[in-house]
Amino acid sequence: MDPADGRTAVAGERLLDPGKGGEIRRLDAAIDHLATHGIIEVAVIGETANVAPSVLYRYFDGRDGLVAAVVEEFYDEYEQQVFARRDVPGAGWAAREAGRLQREIEFFYSHRLGRTIACGLLREPAAVQVDALRTRAQGEAAARNIRAGQRAGELAPAVDAGLTGAAIIGSVRSMLADALSRTPPADQQ
Repeated sequence: MDPADGRTAVAGERLLDPGKGGEIRRLDAAIDHLATHGIIEVAVIGETANVAPSVLYRYFDGRDGLVAAVVEEFYDEYEQQVFARRDVPGAGWAAREAGRLQREIEFFYSHRLGRTIACGLLREPAAVQVDALRTRAQGEAAARNIRAGQRAGELAPAVDAGLTGAAIIGSVRSMLADALSRTPPADQQ
């Protein structure tokens, strides 16, 4: 039972913290379905999770809300494991970035949605919209990181941090798409 609002959680549900209204955070069935098919069929998700489709519509404010929540969850985990970590070993900007890149590759290879998102297999408009917004935000974060390297004297001040940050994020995503679209996927190393 969710103490915030008294609702009972159904097997397979994960609930948001009370600060976000106690809505369902993620259904494993939705993640698996989106990863496998690139779309979400609410009836199939409801059946798999043993939840009436009307419950999913209510908790997520519609199908698009369910799709967006699943992709947002992916990006929340991604940012937590790859970008937000401060325990990155290495002396200097380049060493820390090499470690971050390694974590990023590991994350995409291990997450159920990694291949689907990296390879552009999402066919849900709400998923594509979240993906585009979060990828752009990562480019902006990369630009801030580059500026920090410039302030530390580790990167040339003439480098355009905004364009370079976007190029790095785009290149990594392109590399991951190529690697994960192969059968079998390219070796992580």
